[in-house]
Amino acid sequence: MAIPDWTWDDASAPDAPPGQPSSPPADPLAETLSTLSHPLRLEILFALVRSEDALEYSSLRAATAVEDKGRFNYHLRQLRDRFVVRRDDGYAPTPAGRSAVRTLSTDAHLRDD
Repeated sequence: MAIPDWTWDDASAPDAPPGQPSSPPADPLAETLSTLSHPLRLEILFALVRSEDALEYSSLRAATAVEDKGRFNYHLRQLRDRFVVRRDDGYAPTPAGRSAVRTLSTDAHLRDD
């Protein structure tokens, strides 16, 4: 069997048919799914979206079931920038964070209803 002389970086997918969405690049999608794959991260993100206002650190931590501060900080850091933003008044979800929660909350296929 011949070994291909091209790499995935060189490969280009055909354009999607009209009316069909094109596939997103795998790396950003994989990174998003990886970030959202931990239950504690989802718990943090859902708590922020449920809140009408930004949450101070202590309020956000109290809204989760985590007692270990280091563990909580680690998972909050994983969400920062893309899904959660730190503002003067506390932590708030980004538009991507709100969109992720909306999708996970409303898609029956993801909820296994």
